[in-house]
Amino acid sequence: MPTERLRVSINHNEFRYISNILSISRLFIMLFIVYGLTKATYGYKIFTLIMMILAMLTDALDGFTARRLKEVSALGKILDPICDKICIGVITIAVTLLRNYPWWAMGFIILRDVSIVIGGILMVEQWTVITSSNIWGKATSLFQSVSIIAYAFNLPYKTYPLTVALVFTGVSSISYGMEFYHLIKDMRKSKQA
Repeated sequence: MPTERLRVSINHNEFRYISNILSISRLFIMLFIVYGLTKATYGYKIFTLIMMILAMLTDALDGFTARRLKEVSALGKILDPICDKICIGVITIAVTLLRNYPWWAMGFIILRDVSIVIGGILMVEQWTVITSSNIWGKATSLFQSVSIIAYAFNLPYKTYPLTVALVFTGVSSISYGMEFYHLIKDMRKSKQA
């Protein structure tokens, strides 16, 4: 199935779109989550959990809002995955340092995200094309978030959501690799035509 593409053309008004404001808000919510993780009281645990759920809701709502309000934009296609990757990366590092999330799992998640960002930058640089997130990427973000919550609050059987998150991280890595490969192939063909 071909990758959905959006040509790069950013208008400054796109920063006012509700969907893009939701994406950017995750970066601010992330700071509250990291702060909450440094505290051990019951009140801060509840606060941190609420912030984590709020971050997950903004991730679910930004794309829905963009489609519903006809605010699908190049800026949104860039902001949403970048904000996701920054949030998950920073919070994973915090949970690794503060709650014994496995170092190797953190490394795998960050390596995958950095690779996707580099691949995306190359697509924009080479062909001014932005690729969209796919279902595997969205599911991966969800399961990574659940595994982070499991470790952040030391839930029983926390290794189970971690295992599911890592399986999805691997599958989505392969999926994005295939999409980049097919995109490169298609773009080279169209250049030759």
